[in-house]
Amino acid sequence: MTVKIVSDTSADLNCPDNKTLYEKYDVEPVSMHIIFGVDDYEELKDITTSEFYEKFKTSKDHPHTSQPTQQAILEAYEKHSKGYDEIISFHISSGLSGSYPNALFAKKMYEKKNPDGAKVYPFDTKVASGYHGLMVIKATQLAKEGKNAAEIMEAIVKWRENNSQLYFTVEDLVYLFKGGRLSRAKYYAAKLMSLKPIIVLKDGKLEVVKRSKGVDLAIKDIFDLQFEKFVGQENITVHFMEAQYTDKVEEVKELIKDQYPKLKIGETFKMGGTIASHTGPGTLGIIFTTDIEV
Repeated sequence: MTVKIVSDTSADLNCPDNKTLYEKYDVEPVSMHIIFGVDDYEELKDITTSEFYEKFKTSKDHPHTSQPTQQAILEAYEKHSKGYDEIISFHISSGLSGSYPNALFAKKMYEKKNPDGAKVYPFDTKVASGYHGLMVIKATQLAKEGKNAAEIMEAIVKWRENNSQLYFTVEDLVYLFKGGRLSRAKYYAAKLMSLKPIIVLKDGKLEVVKRSKGVDLAIKDIFDLQFEKFVGQENITVHFMEAQYTDKVEEVKELIKDQYPKLKIGETFKMGGTIASHTGPGTLGIIFTTDIEV
């Protein structure tokens, strides 16, 4: 049984110097759309991660985003229709984007046109960014072990629930406010008190679980929250996702080496335009995982 992994680019498998991990893990990327004013860019095709941040800084228009088209997803399925038995396509949480619903429509179109092709299974990750990316990597590893699509999806759900957790915070709340993720009243109250939200994805949607006095205290609180979930577990790896916050990631890595030497330091994912359009530069996500090697 051969399984191909497809993913929308909100997985943020992005590295420094505009390199990505999609090719390394043999993942077929399908571009999300990043829109500045009337200019619509396909992520990673028309605009690199560094170009996005430069445009974010200089454009008079605040960017907004859109899911891949049904046609683009269909083309990704058809590209691998004959070479594989099954295709799993991973998508940003349906609570945040229409990528997954579009994949369901693309599947119907595909099945009408390709009744004898590879079987297609759209998958709602219920997460975003590097957390989504880690699920994709895990899926490719399971596929190489010979697991079929049903086995892979079941294993990913269990891994998401039992072996991984993401919390993130932002340096500047204005982007969550502009993106409609934070009400005007909460934005001004938090700004006045210099509070930073600690955010988790719960049931596929963003939820503020705590507010901390400044970024450094937020990071400490994130570690405390993570350890609550992973109490008693060993071989924990800490991964990061960041938007123009490399220095803070390096600070946290030094903190781990100094205070939590048993923790392993994993991958750092550069947040692309899909997520950073809503959270802004100065976003830091900390992902605790077990049972995965990247």
